[in-house]
Amino acid sequence: MSIRFWSQLGVGVGVLVFATLVSWYEGSALLDQPWEWRYSTPISGMIHGVVEGQADIVGLDFFVYAAKFSPFFPGMMIISTSYLIVLIGFRTFNRSGIRIFFTLTGVVEIALGLIISTSPTAGGNLLCWLFLSIGLLLIVLAIVLHFLPFRMNDHFTHQ
Repeated sequence: MSIRFWSQLGVGVGVLVFATLVSWYEGSALLDQPWEWRYSTPISGMIHGVVEGQADIVGLDFFVYAAKFSPFFPGMMIISTSYLIVLIGFRTFNRSGIRIFFTLTGVVEIALGLIISTSPTAGGNLLCWLFLSIGLLLIVLAIVLHFLPFRMNDHFTHQ
């Protein structure tokens, strides 16, 4: 495996970890806003029922709150995860497999965008468009790879 692959993987994972930690920190502001618990704690609601105190809030709900009100770092999480998926996909699959993989990944991203498309917050709408854009980009990439005349191994898997 090449140094280029490992350095890209390292940067992608580093950005993902950084964005995750900052998103988690920003979302922890949920603990101080009990009026928002009803609307921003779907995971806690599935686990505990009604959220009545800070102890009932699950850490994953911090990401929901951050996505709704501070979407920059959750957006970075989405972008870096998508980048890592593309990078690992190029390294793992052959030419026909990569097209299927990118198409399926694009459909999943579009589905995630459609799921959050009804969000009443600006952050939710921004992340919806981000998911839809990345999903469409992955599908276009799969189509482009279908028509390119070169062998992928020559260009993406340097020794």
